[in-house]
Amino acid sequence: MNIFSNIGITELIVILLLALLVVGPERLPEMGRKLAKLLRDIRKIYENLTRDLGPELLSIQQTTQEIRQSVESVRSIPQDMVKTVIKAADLDETVQDLQRVTGNIEQIGQTLSSAGKALQDPGQAIGTAARDLLLPAAPAATAGEEARPAEPPADEAAEGVP
Repeated sequence: MNIFSNIGITELIVILLLALLVVGPERLPEMGRKLAKLLRDIRKIYENLTRDLGPELLSIQQTTQEIRQSVESVRSIPQDMVKTVIKAADLDETVQDLQRVTGNIEQIGQTLSSAGKALQDPGQAIGTAARDLLLPAAPAATAGEEARPAEPPADEAAEGVP
C-alpha cells in the first residue's frame, strides 16, 4: 500500500508549498510529524488486518472457486446421461407424478384466473353462468347418427308456416 505511488515530484512540491501557506512555517514541522504518525498507524492497521484476515480470505476465495468448478461440471452433464440415471434409478414414475402435479397446478391456476375474472366483473360471470344453465349444450352425435341442426323453438316454427 503506497499512497504516494501516483504522485510525482512536482505534485509533491505544490502540496508542500500549499501546506506552507495554509499552516505557516512555525507549525509545518509539527503537522508533518502528525501526518507521518497517522500514515504509520494506518499502515500498521492495514498490515495487521492483512495478517489476521489473509488466511480466511484465501480460504473463502478457494471455496468459491471450488463451487464455481462444481457448478460448471454439473452444467456440462449431457441430457442423455440424465435420462440414463432416471431409468437406472426407476424414476420414471416420479417424473410422471411430477408431470401430473404440474398439470394439476395449471388447472388450479386456470380456475383461480377465472375466479379472479368473476370477482372483477360479477355481472358478466352471472350472465355467463345463467346462459350455460338455460341453454344446454347440444348432445354429441353418435357414430351412426348424423348431426342435425337444433330445432327452432315453437314460436319461431309457427311464424315460418304460411
